[in-house]
Amino acid sequence: MTTLAIEVVAADGALAALAPEWEALWRRVPSATPFQSPAWLLPWWSVFGTRRPIAAVLRVGDRLAGLLPLYLLDEPPERKLLLIGAGTTDYLDLLLEPGLPPDAAKTLLHAALAHAARDAVTACDLTDLPPGSPLRTAPPPPGWREAWSMQQPCTVLVLPPAARRLEDFVREGRLRDLRLARNRATRLGGWGTETAGAESLQPLLAKLFRLHQGRWAERGEPGLFVDPRVRAFHRAAAPRLLAAGTLRLNVLRFGERIVAAYYALLAGADRVLFYLSGFDATHRRESPGTILMGAMIEQAMAEGRRELHLLRGSEAYKYDWGAVERMNASRRLLPPERR
Repeated sequence: MTTLAIEVVAADGALAALAPEWEALWRRVPSATPFQSPAWLLPWWSVFGTRRPIAAVLRVGDRLAGLLPLYLLDEPPERKLLLIGAGTTDYLDLLLEPGLPPDAAKTLLHAALAHAARDAVTACDLTDLPPGSPLRTAPPPPGWREAWSMQQPCTVLVLPPAARRLEDFVREGRLRDLRLARNRATRLGGWGTETAGAESLQPLLAKLFRLHQGRWAERGEPGLFVDPRVRAFHRAAAPRLLAAGTLRLNVLRFGERIVAAYYALLAGADRVLFYLSGFDATHRRESPGTILMGAMIEQAMAEGRRELHLLRGSEAYKYDWGAVERMNASRRLLPPERR
């Protein structure tokens, strides 16, 4: 009989030491996204981490078979236990390889909470849990209380099995907008797309930062990349994601000028996660964002991908492409009251 063993990793450097077998586990989990990979979470930890991980680990013999990566964060008067990646990550979850006992998620959760209780944790906030996450249903330990809330919708465009062209599923109004935008871009001298490789990655990533920030500045609001930590995180994560085969950074050019960029992640053979975008507002009339989105959907179809995740937020353009809502959940677990 195979032996199952649980341990809790609470040493800061031990997370990085798990990286090779963590990646191997991540690749064995069909439902996993790059958001659960070490290529995403270890750079996140190096920039945003508190040096106080509480990662519950499940082993089958010598093999890493389950991982619940949490950490402690002091926000007086609370001491919270959170999933590593919180804040910048649209889907948070644990990793469990197929074939484990049905109570594996519960076992990992209980081990982490028992360890955190020794550090006087006041709440465990499990946020951004996607539909189907085992953390939605894993029961808390005896005496722990819980509260639920639904979060922002994460929109998903599911392609019909027979779809081979945009015309097979996209509404006529959106198709008309796309044709008009492409025609206008052609009259400017033509358009084309480029996918970042190892040498072009950092320059194109910097261009994405500028385009994204420009959109927010136009609205008079601070954007995501005002925070230097966010820029540092993506600069560190992007090469690792590219090496893992999960990053797709595409840009759109009008002539030689980059006018739009999209940062997407590839999950398995069937999903694309559209994470961040930016476009040059001086070319608003040519709708560069629409042109690039159309090209990337066509690219995904050609590869046989069936789910395009447009992630958090309810921007109108997502529904114009035909996306539907899937709701992430947030679960707060509270320890037994002290008497």
